[in-house]
Amino acid sequence: MSPALHRSLSAVTTAALAVLLVASAAGAPLAAANTVNSANNTQSSGPQISLGSVNVTPSQPAPGDLVEISAEISNAAASAEAAEVRTVRLESRSGYERYGQVRNIGTVTPGGSVTAPLTVTFEEAGVKNLRLTVSVVTNDDELIKFNYPVTVVVTESGPKMRIDVAGSVGTNREIAVNVSNGQSDPIRNLNLSVDGRNIRFDDPERLDAKLESGTKRTFTYSGSVTSGDTGSITATLEYTNSMGQTQTLKRTKRLGAATGTEAVDGPQLALSVADGLPGTTQPVNVTVANGLEGDLSQVEVSVDSPVATFTASERVTSRLQAGETTDFRFPGQVEESGTYPVTVTLNYTDDGTRKQVTDRFQAAFDTPPNPGAVELTGVEAVARGGTVEITATASNVGSDEVKSVIVSTGEAENVGRKKYFVGSVDASDFSSFTLTPSIRGNVSTVPVEVSYVVDGVRRNYTTDLPVTQAATPDRSTQQGGLPIVPILVLVALIAAVVIYRRRG
Repeated sequence: MSPALHRSLSAVTTAALAVLLVASAAGAPLAAANTVNSANNTQSSGPQISLGSVNVTPSQPAPGDLVEISAEISNAAASAEAAEVRTVRLESRSGYERYGQVRNIGTVTPGGSVTAPLTVTFEEAGVKNLRLTVSVVTNDDELIKFNYPVTVVVTESGPKMRIDVAGSVGTNREIAVNVSNGQSDPIRNLNLSVDGRNIRFDDPERLDAKLESGTKRTFTYSGSVTSGDTGSITATLEYTNSMGQTQTLKRTKRLGAATGTEAVDGPQLALSVADGLPGTTQPVNVTVANGLEGDLSQVEVSVDSPVATFTASERVTSRLQAGETTDFRFPGQVEESGTYPVTVTLNYTDDGTRKQVTDRFQAAFDTPPNPGAVELTGVEAVARGGTVEITATASNVGSDEVKSVIVSTGEAENVGRKKYFVGSVDASDFSSFTLTPSIRGNVSTVPVEVSYVVDGVRRNYTTDLPVTQAATPDRSTQQGGLPIVPILVLVALIAAVVIYRRRG
């Protein structure tokens, strides 16, 4: 090959390559142009909230004491942003009982902290297993919740009071009120007063400056019984505990009809129902208080209702001590919320004698103020060829957790079945999902079923989602004409041949 021909072919090859590169750049975008820099999607870590400490004062309160529970909420110094402490709630670990709540505590900045004080009173002794639920809101309006366990031991170490009635000639009665201090510290500023029904006191008030720990004192009164129905004596003790709090203790003793002799205080019954959704199991709590001077044995408690159904209608305990109070829980269920009659029957043995107490209550089976519920948000359904891509967010718009959330396509003639298990979604939280069912023909809507469990009951609903068609690229410039790249190559080759002949 001559040097001139070699140079001409090289020029042709270079020109052709240049034309191809220009044509490629004009006809199709580079794949790299669609790459998104991951650094641009990096999110800040947000606030780093924690519960620094929880203090209970007094550490072992007595029934009726005012208990202060203070929680310190902190934001780490390395936190990226501040957060608003929306609520701090004190409740039982089961969530059935709520003892107190404080709102709008304030904003906790990085490296800072706020303290939320709550006060509560426990009327009964025992170990109280509680939890603090803290809700904070970030700058992006994201709700964050976390729990902290709290245990309070309520002891019967506080003052105790007993009323004794002594018979005498005629209508006069000698009343003795015995006060004992079982606390580790003295109680002060004692003010003991008595009052009664069908009994009159000329001097009903007694005062004392202090009652030392481990000591007792008897206060005496003279009463005059009036004729009539059965009466009662009520003794009310006000005192100041070691924390400077004013406490009140009250006891009542019944009197027999007309004679004014002491009547025996029998067991007392009370009933309460925890909130729940209709069809769910709601705990029905029966409280039995032994007001007798002696213990009860072979205690049996049963419940019955013409409307509510109970999976267990009887509870037993071998013994209930004098002055003791205990709760019996019965799982109940109603079809609709409302107030329904519940009959409680207590059978027990007192000093060898079998006895019975029956009480009828109007029990309120109420629903929670804002139960858990799932709604679909940010929904988009786009048809592409033989499938439709459904993207959405399952949002819990309630204040309770929802469990076993499942989304699936419903029954439709031209839509295939697909299912996605979302799982649990906390209160005011959300979870995103994607379904890609197959479709046949032109589909305008797709049914989507949402199923979830709240308070032990599965809820279901179906919603129809409108379908849009995916956008297709515009290829009109490539239709009805010859391909541009082969034409350019052919022109370049013809030009090379012409140059070669002229030079030859």
